[in-house]
Amino acid sequence: MPSSPFSETAASLSLPYPWHQELWESFNQNIDQGRMAHALMLAGPKGIGKERLALALAQRLLCTAEMSKYACGSCKSCQLLLAGNHPDLSVLEPEEEGKRILIDPVRKLCTLLSKTAQQGGWKLAVIMPAESMNISASNALLKSLEEPQGKTLLILVSHRPGMVSATIRSRCQKYNLALPDREIASQWLAEITGNRQESETTLDLATGRPLLALEYLQSDSLEARRQFEAIVDKLRLGDMSALDAAQQCQKQSSDLMLGWFMDYLHRLATGELQNKPNPGLFEFSDKLRSARGWVLSGSNPNPQLLWEELFMDWLQVFRRRA
Repeated sequence: MPSSPFSETAASLSLPYPWHQELWESFNQNIDQGRMAHALMLAGPKGIGKERLALALAQRLLCTAEMSKYACGSCKSCQLLLAGNHPDLSVLEPEEEGKRILIDPVRKLCTLLSKTAQQGGWKLAVIMPAESMNISASNALLKSLEEPQGKTLLILVSHRPGMVSATIRSRCQKYNLALPDREIASQWLAEITGNRQESETTLDLATGRPLLALEYLQSDSLEARRQFEAIVDKLRLGDMSALDAAQQCQKQSSDLMLGWFMDYLHRLATGELQNKPNPGLFEFSDKLRSARGWVLSGSNPNPQLLWEELFMDWLQVFRRRA
């Protein structure tokens, strides 16, 4: 956790994405009617803008402008937000992507939430992703959830809510955010890139997740993904050995590639092989989910051995049909 309670991630004013507008109106209605819960969980696939929605809501609550449906950007509170040092907003994230959130930062967060708001309004905390908290950190958070203070809101963002403590989930008002409407997401992406056809193609590859599609278009990760899928295709067609494929994949992020593999499998099952049922695909899908859970558990499996085993199983899916 940064030395300031306010994370650099939140050092700007956020607006919800177009596909979250209906939910945003619901939030505003709850605020206006004084029915805002003390803890929310925004759950759904990664790459659809949950983090931005959480920050926009936190900033909306801290803004002191009357009759404003978004953070105004002009009041004293918004100026503190823009400066990155609002004392009543805390954002807790792993120090590095893929790392765990440990108990000490959570304890500090709980201490901040237990104090009186310095600006006299709301106290907000955003934890993202919530599944990054280890067991000790999750247990430390429970007291704040069980004994909420007035005008205090905790927002948990989760890509994999099943990995968040059931006790924590039960104490949050949960919102399951689905994939955006394709037309809205495609239009948004095309306006940014200036290329509708490329946007739609990349959105398909990102399985409907517009922020992931944008990341592909603005970085070299799209090419890395295509290279990975080329390896998987070669294995499927018998043009590469499992050992050679594993050697090419062992130095990359296993979590990232397992996500790519799951997306690839989904496209294959609903596209090219839609009318060619193969029970082995469903069995292999279960193995991918198990492997991803193993990686995310922090058990640090040997990447070479992990991919050798998965790729050998992948070969068997198609050899059984031969």
